[in-house]
Amino acid sequence: MDNGAPAPFEIKLRGDIAVTASSNYNVGRSRWMPDGKAIAFVGLDDAGLTGVIVQDFVPGRDTTATRRKLAGFNPDYITETFAISPDGTHIVLSLLDLQSNIMMAEGIPGLTPARRKQ
Repeated sequence: MDNGAPAPFEIKLRGDIAVTASSNYNVGRSRWMPDGKAIAFVGLDDAGLTGVIVQDFVPGRDTTATRRKLAGFNPDYITETFAISPDGTHIVLSLLDLQSNIMMAEGIPGLTPARRKQ
């Protein structure tokens, strides 16, 4: 507020969808929008994808209905963090590309092959 007093405001994050450890990596990480009239934060959409959501900031008022997607929400990546340019015209996203690999190695010196049951 203009007088420096605390401004009552709360952003409730989605809790009604199944969240995996990977998909909520930094859900809630937030930044002010350059004009100071909204807050951008890493959140989940209805499909459980991570991205940047913007919500208007009005102290003492529930502005949940003003939420809108800004960037991210790609099923191949998890939005980890972000930054917005001072003029509000550019956004940079840090994305996680989760990959899992299973490999089999044979003929490793010092390893004894498992015995097969007969």
